[in-house]
Amino acid sequence: MCTFCVLGASQLWRYPKQMTYQEALTCRISDHLLECQYLLLCLYKADEDNIFVTDPCINVRNYTSVIKTPMWLGRVVEKLQQNLYKTMQHFVSDVMFIFTNCATFNRDNAEFREMGERLKDLFEREFKSTFSIQLQHPAASNSQ
Repeated sequence: MCTFCVLGASQLWRYPKQMTYQEALTCRISDHLLECQYLLLCLYKADEDNIFVTDPCINVRNYTSVIKTPMWLGRVVEKLQQNLYKTMQHFVSDVMFIFTNCATFNRDNAEFREMGERLKDLFEREFKSTFSIQLQHPAASNSQ
């Protein structure tokens, strides 16, 4: 069985104790490279047409006239391999930036915008699952 399948099927053994979303974001990335790779593999697998894999400036006309700071999965992988991320927050920010850019550029193109939204939802769901993020009780969040 591959690492992707093993990690996907057995995440609870790594984080039996739940943590908050903020606690997960403050984790050092060097302690969670496997999790980052797993999350990226989830996105690569879901992006069947490889829309978010390569630099959009190469294939999408007028992209840089709308998006000033492009980000794509391949770039996130490069930055991860080059140890350019210090915390999970930095990694998550770049991944989410892909989807923010997608929504901005494709505000009039529902098909591509929805592709980005689906991948964003997948990423958020897998991130919470991977790090055993505790869900806040609605009453607790209302009292703050």
